[in-house]
Amino acid sequence: MAHTFYDGTIPVLQSILNTLSHILHRASQHPNANTLLTARLHEDMYPLTDQVRITTQFSENLVARLTGREPVSFDGSPATFAECYERIETVLKALKEADKDVVNRQADVVAKTPMGPEQAVEMSAAAYAHSVALPNIYFHLTTAYGI
Repeated sequence: MAHTFYDGTIPVLQSILNTLSHILHRASQHPNANTLLTARLHEDMYPLTDQVRITTQFSENLVARLTGREPVSFDGSPATFAECYERIETVLKALKEADKDVVNRQADVVAKTPMGPEQAVEMSAAAYAHSVALPNIYFHLTTAYGI
């Protein structure tokens, strides 16, 4: 069985978000759990809730790009563990609904891709997934783990 674009994106995102949920579950068991929500690895880095925000927003943006729909834009950062889990579940639901054939057809589709508030570049969905979205998602997952 050939490895497809779908195989290299959708199950990977599902695994990442399930791992993030597990990290949050472990954090919620900590005696000072609520302080972890605002904890940072360093004073100039984002807190745990922002790590969740960025991981889930990049994941949502990627699944939207791969399924040909507009992404859901989440409002602000989650403030509680429950809100973190809810946001993760929203994206996991979208991933579960992603059609393999649709995702595979998107791999070579070139589109304007936002790279910050005022810049966009033309790139394929595959380039966006493997060069932009997944590296950022892994970084923020790893940072959440570090916290």
